Amino acid sequence: MATGEQIKFGPVDVAIVGSGIGGAAFARRLASRAPRLRILCFERGDWLDRTKLPAQQADWQRLALGPWATSPNLRLKAGGNAASADYPIDDSASDFKPLMWNGVGGSTVNWAAHFPRLHPSDFKTRTLDGVGDDWPFSYFDLEPYYDLNDEAFGVAGLAGDPAYPAKKSRRMPPLPLGRMGAKAAQAFDELGWHWWPVDAAINTVAEGARAACNHCGPCQQGCATGAKSSTDLTYWPRAIASGVELRTRCVVQEIVVEGGVATGIRYRDGAGRDCWQPASTIVVAGNGIGTARLLLASGIQSPALGRNLMFHPAAYVRGMFAEELDGPVGPVGCAVYSHEFYETDEARGFKRGIHLQVTRENPLLIQASRLEPAWGAEAQRQLREEFRHSMAVLVMAEDLPELDNRVTLTKETQPDGLPGVRIEYALSRDSRRALDFGMARAEEMLRAAGAHRIVRVPLAPYTGWHLLGTARMGSDPATSVTDANGCLHAVPNVIVADGSLFPTVGACNPGSTIGALALKLADALVGAKP
Repeated sequence: MATGEQIKFGPVDVAIVGSGIGGAAFARRLASRAPRLRILCFERGDWLDRTKLPAQQADWQRLALGPWATSPNLRLKAGGNAASADYPIDDSASDFKPLMWNGVGGSTVNWAAHFPRLHPSDFKTRTLDGVGDDWPFSYFDLEPYYDLNDEAFGVAGLAGDPAYPAKKSRRMPPLPLGRMGAKAAQAFDELGWHWWPVDAAINTVAEGARAACNHCGPCQQGCATGAKSSTDLTYWPRAIASGVELRTRCVVQEIVVEGGVATGIRYRDGAGRDCWQPASTIVVAGNGIGTARLLLASGIQSPALGRNLMFHPAAYVRGMFAEELDGPVGPVGCAVYSHEFYETDEARGFKRGIHLQVTRENPLLIQASRLEPAWGAEAQRQLREEFRHSMAVLVMAEDLPELDNRVTLTKETQPDGLPGVRIEYALSRDSRRALDFGMARAEEMLRAAGAHRIVRVPLAPYTGWHLLGTARMGSDPATSVTDANGCLHAVPNVIVADGSLFPTVGACNPGSTIGALALKLADALVGAKP
């Protein structure tokens, strides 16, 4: 505990750390299931002011490379962003760079809003394929919470995807494919491969005060119209109306544990004052890096804590086309995807599978910034060839847990009062094989679509959105951090409710699963059922 004068608050029943998808979903569900509980959430950042987003400014493309970059390290390098209370992350020993937002809504503020579910096989990889670890429950145990989470986010999509068990009809029609998406779909059809329009947490029709998507493009710098779902627009208004208190600009320093039981939270408020908040139950939802950092800084002991960091390895293949496409129009991460190669086929030389996702083009300045050479006639020629004439395929592989991929603390204390944090992550041999296989399939599709030139990006470092696995669920305290209900083995009244719980991560985006999982854990806390 810190010395000196401390502000003390009255006790609460549940204190939540983090207002992203895990913390927000947990708070809203718990408040609806147990309305007599006093629930409090701490957020280190602030609310987003949508009138000041880059899309409202002429220089938005430049801002997307600096104070509105997806990387907190790049934002800090550019002088910071007032709405995101970022902290530096030593990623010098990592093949991927972590991307996140540290404000109300968490990374749903600047995510792409692609909203797939895991497959049933993802919950039992050890049983099926002898790799990773089985989850302590099945897809079908989580399925009713997937449905609840879809309803909260207002998913746009198309029912009937044969890659999944039957889902309820989407609340809104899917995002338009556009010329680029239609060309990709035709190529998948010619090859006889699965494809489907993405499920997206984006309004395609106006609903209440939120507009329909106008396809403006700068989705990853916050959505200026509010069409893209983020928890500051979905779960939090309902949670606050249900009586949940949300304190912003509060940086939690420590979960205080006495005699094996957490008694409360010590935090620094927006004025820099040391504060003490007693709580009967503490929920941590700070993502795979932030959660591990806080638990380690609190002295919580667990052999698996901070280990098994998983990102989802990613590569890109880009095809150039003679005809003009509409790649820059619409949400950047949402067109069509293929799970033709999602399940294990050992003839490929690796276990588990890949996700192929046709994505929109980046803004002109961002595309220009990665050209080589960066200036001159050749750069101009390349940019004219590529912009509005290209199609990108993201190749994402399943990331299997490895002990040496981890989050650790440094000896330095950062300005936020917490120890520094370092990540170590090396691409595995199987992941490299999976990405190489996926790039070959992506090139095959692009050639079928008519691309006259192909460019491969064998590894895409700035794709580290998915911060998973560092406080994994399981039954054995020697190999897992929490039980099936997210309760720490070491401190049972501390619950983890974010992607750090994942024992394995599948090969697709985790946001939908994080939200569904948080809803399930909230029900478990009060003994409720969906």
